[in-house]
Amino acid sequence: MELAVIIGKTARDVRPTDAMDHVFGFTVAQDITARDWQKKRNGGQWLLGKSMDGSCPLGPSVVLKKAVADPYALPIRCKVNGIVKQDSNTSDMIHKIDYIVSYLSQ
Repeated sequence: MELAVIIGKTARDVRPTDAMDHVFGFTVAQDITARDWQKKRNGGQWLLGKSMDGSCPLGPSVVLKKAVADPYALPIRCKVNGIVKQDSNTSDMIHKIDYIVSYLSQ
């Protein structure tokens, strides 16, 4: 599971200091990577293995930004048939949301 950031207005050439002004809310995303494509067919390149049709289901709900006190203190947990497969927290994110939004808006 991943934190998905929902952009609520046009974001082009956004500075990191202004990035959160463009965030509408958050939801969860399930990263379903085609590992066979990524590792064997594509020389380890990540993007194509993560961009197959149906490879990023989202939701089912969107939580408004104003309802989240700290987006870096959210538990992220995935269970399959009641068995925990992933248990993490957004505090473990490598890149901060403002950087990601700014970078992608370039």
